[in-house]
Amino acid sequence: MDRVKEPPVSTPQSGIFDRSYAHHGFFEFSLGSGHKTESLRQALRDLVALKSEKTPVLLGFGPDLWACFDSRFSFPPFSLEGHIPATQGDLWVWVQAREAGDLFDTSMLVRQAVGDLLATQLELTAFVYHDMRDLTGFVDGIGNPTGEKAEQATFIAEPHPGAGGSWVLTQKWIHDLGKFNRLPVSEQENVFGRTKEDAVEFDDERMPADAHVGRVDVDRDGVAQKMWRRSVPYGDSGQHGLYFLAFCCELDRYDFLLRRMYGIADDSVKDRLLEFTRPVMGSWWYAPSQDWLDAL
Repeated sequence: MDRVKEPPVSTPQSGIFDRSYAHHGFFEFSLGSGHKTESLRQALRDLVALKSEKTPVLLGFGPDLWACFDSRFSFPPFSLEGHIPATQGDLWVWVQAREAGDLFDTSMLVRQAVGDLLATQLELTAFVYHDMRDLTGFVDGIGNPTGEKAEQATFIAEPHPGAGGSWVLTQKWIHDLGKFNRLPVSEQENVFGRTKEDAVEFDDERMPADAHVGRVDVDRDGVAQKMWRRSVPYGDSGQHGLYFLAFCCELDRYDFLLRRMYGIADDSVKDRLLEFTRPVMGSWWYAPSQDWLDAL
């Protein structure tokens, strides 16, 4: 079959770094049997055409769908077997908007573009909560790098396979806010490893061994395991949580940090945050450059 050729210059998909959008829609689709590559290609073209400054639309590919269009590299499905639910999808679509109406309109167009070609395994509407806080009341994403370091942490560098694109991890988490909110604020802060009101990270002396920050904000062989996080809350008064979303230059960073959270790293310490929230879905994706998508 014909393969998409990577252009010499890679332009990232828009909207990765822009945190001005308050409304978010996420779709995770899966391939059915007997799919036709050309029909999928046209659907992807239609999705690419939806992007605008008002509503950025970002696409990510699971390993099976990626193999339909590009054979230069492959990657395995998401799995930390026996520890974290894995629901690897084939196509991931992220819509952002500043107005709820615009999000709805573009989400309907996403659904129209995909039609019956792919089965929907997740459609989720999420939102920015107060000043970019998780529903626990703690500010989310304050550990993100800035400037050039943000781009280095986000995009795959030459000469690695997929250079110019990014590895994306998505997980749907369900919170037990009742249990968490019964803790005094000082103990909540120990769970996270930073203050609640002003998001000041604890120093090494004060940081509990099982605090969330201490488990995931770490170096590995002298290299900071940074990524660019864009997680957002979702839900209603009945069920609610966090749609974890991160972009990274190395797929292995996700595996390393999740192992640290679950106590399957060398020190066997489990992240205490897991007492108050649990993942029910998990996939990782390859988000190609905009140039690659335009070449479809």
